[in-house]
Amino acid sequence: MKLYPTIEEVFDEPKDFLKTVFFPLLSIDLSTVGKGQGKVHFLTVWGNGNPELDFKDELFNYDYIKFDWTGEKYSFKGDLSCIETYSSLNEWYLEAEQEYQENKADYLAYKEWEEVNTSHLAQQNKRRKKVSFDYYHYVNGLLNYWITRGKYAETGKFIQGGAYTNDDSDHERKIYEKLSKTGITTRSNELIGKVTGYNYSGFGEDEISLYIDRKQSQVFQKFSWS
Repeated sequence: MKLYPTIEEVFDEPKDFLKTVFFPLLSIDLSTVGKGQGKVHFLTVWGNGNPELDFKDELFNYDYIKFDWTGEKYSFKGDLSCIETYSSLNEWYLEAEQEYQENKADYLAYKEWEEVNTSHLAQQNKRRKKVSFDYYHYVNGLLNYWITRGKYAETGKFIQGGAYTNDDSDHERKIYEKLSKTGITTRSNELIGKVTGYNYSGFGEDEISLYIDRKQSQVFQKFSWS
């Protein structure tokens, strides 16, 4: 089991654009849950959740996504252009990446409540909100993803990054909500487990359920929000 695997550990020959949409959360070695050999990976997906989007194929919709699966890694052959912010993601990602690198020490330092509203992150969020909510939500969520990951690597404790930047609750989060105990099945929707996406990222889903289809060599995730 590995928190925050890299995009290269998840995808077979990943294209650069994938890292702006797919955010790896947790890798599971199937042998540890009695599911045979191989690995699966939970991902948060930016741009899902809106049933009114013009989805292009059967691989991506507001409440699910399907990946081809080698048994170890994924590939995605669907069309993501239905995502409303599709044309802006590369620019926003690069901005977030630069901001995080330049302010990493500050962002990973715990802040008292009186410091939160005057912090560099708060000022940047105010600027982005004036431009658009999606711009703010994406960059802030991506920074939160990196902060949560960075503090986990530093402390070994899985605490949501908002505890450091916004004085939010600092309780340790659940790595997963449920793992299947049924062993290997022949079902096309063989449940592996469930995680809470927002424990890992500020724009993560409430619940991500991961299934495998051994006959089709696919992994698919279903999403739900409260």
